[in-house]
Amino acid sequence: MANLHVLFLILAAVSGLYSKDSAVIHLNANNFDELVLKSKDIWLVEFYAPWCGHCKNLAPEYEKAAQALKGMLKLGAVDMTTDQSVGSKYNIQGFPTIKFFGENKSSPTDYDSGRNSKDIVNFMIQKAQQIANKRLGGKAETNSGSEKPRQEQQKQQQQQQDEPANDDDVVVLTDSNFDSTVLASDDLWFVEFYAPWCGHCKKLAPDWAKAASQAKGSVKFGKVDATENSGLAGKYGINGYPTLKFFIPGASKPEDYNGGRDASILVKEAFAKLDTLGKGQTMKQLVSEKVLTETCQDAVCILAFLPHIYDSSANERNRYIGVLSDVAKGYRGQPVRFLWVQAGDFYKLETMIGLGFGFPSVVALSLSKNRFALMRSAYIAEEMQTFIRKILGGSVPLTEYKELPKIKSVEPWDGFDHVLEVSNEDL
Repeated sequence: MANLHVLFLILAAVSGLYSKDSAVIHLNANNFDELVLKSKDIWLVEFYAPWCGHCKNLAPEYEKAAQALKGMLKLGAVDMTTDQSVGSKYNIQGFPTIKFFGENKSSPTDYDSGRNSKDIVNFMIQKAQQIANKRLGGKAETNSGSEKPRQEQQKQQQQQQDEPANDDDVVVLTDSNFDSTVLASDDLWFVEFYAPWCGHCKKLAPDWAKAASQAKGSVKFGKVDATENSGLAGKYGINGYPTLKFFIPGASKPEDYNGGRDASILVKEAFAKLDTLGKGQTMKQLVSEKVLTETCQDAVCILAFLPHIYDSSANERNRYIGVLSDVAKGYRGQPVRFLWVQAGDFYKLETMIGLGFGFPSVVALSLSKNRFALMRSAYIAEEMQTFIRKILGGSVPLTEYKELPKIKSVEPWDGFDHVLEVSNEDL
């Protein structure tokens, strides 16, 4: 019986993800307390199962990070199939679960950053610097002279957090609708394959919903219950939860996503993927009430009223739209939406706002609060950014309206100059 026990341990070690020569330190029930909990060292610990697909994908990146940090910071791994007792106290519900053990070893924190070696190394170095500064009695790290950008970033993050997350913005995908909804689409899709019982999936859910709301109108977010839709799970090799994939229009297969999983990072990566595809920020034209409500219902809507094509040219209009697009890029992931409007298409709306001449003009509109504000400065990026910043900060007077005029449907711009029609009588 003893020999069988030894054989089992040998087989378990062989089946592990990290070799005996790995820079990733093998942690188990015999050494965990001594090496991690009772030490002064800083640890990042992965709780994994050898059969887990996500664990297998993480292993080479985790190994690279461990090699880079060797002799400085510790990366360890616990095989939960052989040492379940180690992870049981930390409520491990899915694999891999990664936890950071800093100064307070009794209360480790979840690691939610990216899953590549560079992200792991940057995370550990940042944490080490924070702890070192704390021991010195100083403040946490930062570069001198960067306080203003940091404050602006914190303000933007708070605005992102304040935007309500609406699970309705996540499209439910199934074996029956996936091809027609995703594969036949011209949009970039970000899809989660999940299992209802998966702890990591439950933790991701609010961030996934928030990211879907923040990226609404640019990137589509979807979710697939892989336990109910085995056809899709088999087709895309889903063997761990949650699995996140980008579905790119026209591509033969999806791209795996292994980055961070909080809402701000998901949105950032989704827009970065859009940029690499050359799609960038799509600037919609207001052509119907449906476009207005779908785009702007839960956000501040920036409407750029551009000269009618009769009074302008395609080149001039594209230049105006380009300015709006550049400004919009700075507010991606925030509760701000952008539309351009052809002057004259919605006369009653222009009358309510007080427009009648001087195009292009910019208006901030809140459908939920029945208020608007007119930008009274030049149509340039810097002035628009200042106007939007003041709107978000509450320092611009808003005008209340009782009811928005009916938005009729109009024909979208065809992208060309207006060509005068000449009849035989004119000749």
